Parts: sequence; structure tokens; C-alpha cells
Amino acid sequence: MAEEDYSVNKLMRNSVRFADLYNGTVFRGKQVLKPEDLSDVPDENGIAIVGLDGKRRLIRRSRDVIKKASFGAYFVLLAEENQDKVHYAMPVRSMLYDALEYTEQVEALKRRHRECGDRLEGDAFLSGITRDDRIMPVVTLTVYYGAKPWDGPRSLYDMLEMDRDSKEWEALKEVLPDYRLNLVELNNMRHLERFRSSLQPIFTVLQYNRRDKRKFYEYLENHRDELRQLDDDSVRAMLALLGEQKRLLRMLELPGGEGKERMDVYNAIDELIADGREEGKAEGKAEGKAEGRVEGKAIGLELGQKRVNELILLLARAGRTQDLIRAAGDREYQEKLFEEFGI
Repeated sequence: MAEEDYSVNKLMRNSVRFADLYNGTVFRGKQVLKPEDLSDVPDENGIAIVGLDGKRRLIRRSRDVIKKASFGAYFVLLAEENQDKVHYAMPVRSMLYDALEYTEQVEALKRRHRECGDRLEGDAFLSGITRDDRIMPVVTLTVYYGAKPWDGPRSLYDMLEMDRDSKEWEALKEVLPDYRLNLVELNNMRHLERFRSSLQPIFTVLQYNRRDKRKFYEYLENHRDELRQLDDDSVRAMLALLGEQKRLLRMLELPGGEGKERMDVYNAIDELIADGREEGKAEGKAEGKAEGRVEGKAIGLELGQKRVNELILLLARAGRTQDLIRAAGDREYQEKLFEEFGI
């Protein structure tokens, strides 16, 4: 949905959370990437190609989030794509995004040489760049927050139709590069303690909501004050990921200043907790009724068995073997015997 995409993308565009995402996943909790070392770059790239029909076409793609990161004297382009649905061509899609970034860097080098009036000769003239020119690495994380498990391909190899046991495949692998999808599945993510921003409570709430409703509402109750201190973008993203679209729309549409927005945040958190209490009461009543039915059934079975045992003893003492045999297969006759003996 548009509101969900907007809220999640806005959440990740924040440099603190973006750095936290990479530190918590790629760098496994080490604080390698610092928010102040990140800068925004254009999130749209395109390239003109000539199709099989001879017509010129422009391929244009927009990133969800992309930033330039400084690692000392070097720079890296770090990107993030948000997915609420499984995309069965995601490795190719991600590869295209990265290829466009690399292409744009090469074109930028060419423009710089032209603008500087550099006289390129030989192979450099043909390439438009020199042997010493370098481009920045590009890394893309695909963050999947859908409800169903990711059952799509995780690499380019997963999409190729080949006999993996064949000799041809073994030979082709030597010359056919794979492209791995850097997939982050929020439902299966472990070590949430590695995150230090609002991503930690958001990811925790999302996992509990999908796996265990009781733990979900317990977490909301126990961390109420902490959740109420989240910034507006974090709360809106959390509501979007939880599927709380009505509350999300209400927060987005209500006018007011900063104080009003804070009150909307408080109300949204408190309403979720209230929902948990009501749902807990309903579940408690349902469980109580179910337990009562089970217990009642068990008591009934126990009492019924006592009546039958008593009837067997009385008939055996009276030597009424035929009545005993008949009562075993005739429920109506058994009831008459119960009445006869006053059981």
C-alpha cells in the first residue's frame, strides 16, 4: 500500500536508522558505519539502450533509499530496497539497480574528463576513462517484511534453468558470475540486540505480532514508556508494518503542531495496548469456557464409568449374566437397569 511504502521508506531514509540497519546486519552489531559519515545522493538513475527493434529506450529506476558512505579515504554506495511482497525476479531487479549505479559512475568520470579538457588517447580515448580511474562499490540490502516466508530466489543462479548435476553446468559456473541477493527477512531476523536505534523495538514488535500475540501485547505493556518516546516516523512505520492502516491514516491526516503529533503517538501506542487487554480478556473467557467444557466432559465420563461399574457388580452378585451381556450392547436396556437398581 502507498501509505505503508511511504512510512517505511521515510523511516529508513533517516541516517541514524540507516546506519543502524547496516551495522546490525552487515557488520553484526559493530558500530562501523556512523550517521555523520553518510550523505544523500540522487535516488534515480537511467540508461538509454537500443532494443532489438532498433528503437532507443530509456531504462529508469528509482531507489527506495541510497546513501554515500565514507570509510576513511574511500566511499561506498549503500542502498536499501523495501519489499512487503515476495518478488520472484528480485536478484535481477537488484542487479539492474546496482548496474545502473555503476554505469552512472562511469558516465560521471567521462563527463569529468570532458569538462576538464583531458586529452585521452588510445584505449583511454575508446573507454572515455583512464586506467587509473576508479568507481565506488555498490551494496544493496533487500529488507523483506511480508507476512509469508520468502520463497523466492536468493541469487541469480536460483533463477537459471540448468541441470545442476551436469558437466556443462560445472564448466559454465567457471565463467558465469552469480549475483547474490542480500536479503534481510525481518520475520526470521535474530540478534535484535544488535540494533541501537528505534529499529530494535520496531523489529521486535513486528516479530511478536507475527509469532505470538500474547508476547506482542506483553511487550507493548512492558515497554509502554519506551514506545511512547519513539519519534513520529518510527511510530508511523511501526503501525504500517503491523497493518494498522486506519490508525496510520489518522496520524497522517490529523492537523496540528508538534504537541498534537506527540499526542497522536501516545494515543496510537495506548490504543494498541488497550486492544491487547481486550483481546486478552476475550481469549481468557474463551479458554475458560473451553477448559470448563473439557473438565465437565472428564467429570461426566468419570461419573458414567462409576455407574456402569456399580451396575456390573450388582448384576454379577445377582447372577444375572444374560442381563449383563445384553446391557453391554443395548444402551436403552442399560438405562432401565440403572433405574431398577436406583443407580
